Amino acid sequence: MAMIAWSRSYAVLLPGIMASFALSEGEGGRFIATIEGGSFVSLLILGFIIERIGALRVVLFGLPTVAVSLFVITSFDNLLLLTPVLLLFGMGMAWTATGINTLMATTGQRRSFYLGVMHSFFSAFAMMAPLLAGWTLLHYSWKTWYVGIGVVAIGLTLLLWMYERRLRKPGDTDKKQANIVANDSRYGPPFWIILPICLGVFALSGIQGTFNAWSYLYVKETYGVETSFATWAPFCLWGGLLLGRTTLIGMARIFSAQTLLIASCLFPSAAMGYEHFFPSAWFSLIAMFLVGLGVSGAYQLGTQWAAERLSYQIGLASTAIMACGWLGNAIGPWVTGEIIERTSYSCLVGIVLAGCLLAALSFGLTRDRRISDNPSS
Repeated sequence: MAMIAWSRSYAVLLPGIMASFALSEGEGGRFIATIEGGSFVSLLILGFIIERIGALRVVLFGLPTVAVSLFVITSFDNLLLLTPVLLLFGMGMAWTATGINTLMATTGQRRSFYLGVMHSFFSAFAMMAPLLAGWTLLHYSWKTWYVGIGVVAIGLTLLLWMYERRLRKPGDTDKKQANIVANDSRYGPPFWIILPICLGVFALSGIQGTFNAWSYLYVKETYGVETSFATWAPFCLWGGLLLGRTTLIGMARIFSAQTLLIASCLFPSAAMGYEHFFPSAWFSLIAMFLVGLGVSGAYQLGTQWAAERLSYQIGLASTAIMACGWLGNAIGPWVTGEIIERTSYSCLVGIVLAGCLLAALSFGLTRDRRISDNPSS
């Protein structure tokens, strides 16, 4: 998860990438959208096979895919080659993150704890990313950062491969990794059961992806601050995500995932609304923190809630949530980049308000029913 977090430190890396490939803001948004779009499309495929091949093997496929993609991205400046490689990069990240997410979701009644811990560690690594990436950019370049991540990914692949071989028992090669239960016709196809949750996760992830990509330039261009000050914007964003995900570990035992997700929509909208009327460079950092706090529960609570409603197909539930999250991460920065190019960075206020409204409606209109592990009961 550290490798995924560091691969997606777009806010600090994007200006250098845009300069290397001579991209505008809109094209920079499409750069990110291509990566996240590759993630989304690959997860549509993964949803059909994850129950059969097992989550651990999904991670074993995703890690080397990320490494190879990063090595190619940093070795060639050809725009024609860039698009398919970015799609492959997104695929590797999505399969790695979804495999880990699914492993955490299959821990039964303890899933809220393990999902919370996993996403909290992800936030901690992502919080470190802009500072470490900023130092690397100061002394080297964005290519050095990506090459280093690729080397880490190869090392993790070898460690995980050795671990998987130790777990494998004789005769297990041809066995399915999960028990696939037939759909329950009383509730309809599995995806439709969790569709409103997926839509809400898509909206919150779109906000997260937007600020992960544009928070640095938003603060820098809006208030004309120094680069060193603007670097704290993504740091504060991930600081809010870390605090939120850590706090939700305990709160998920008291309140339902639905209640927590609806309440979380208030933080980003209130923070950005206040900053709009009382603009301040320092308060913008507080706003970044509150935005991160508000969107922090999208993945872990969304996965927990979906797994409870589809407890007989947890792999599918986890994959669907991750797919909608990655789709939000693709569309959010892309649409924002296009709007920024035509207007200004002040458009982020309206984007946050619209995303929070969509998420709150999606979560609020969902009936909080649980489906038994045995669909026939």
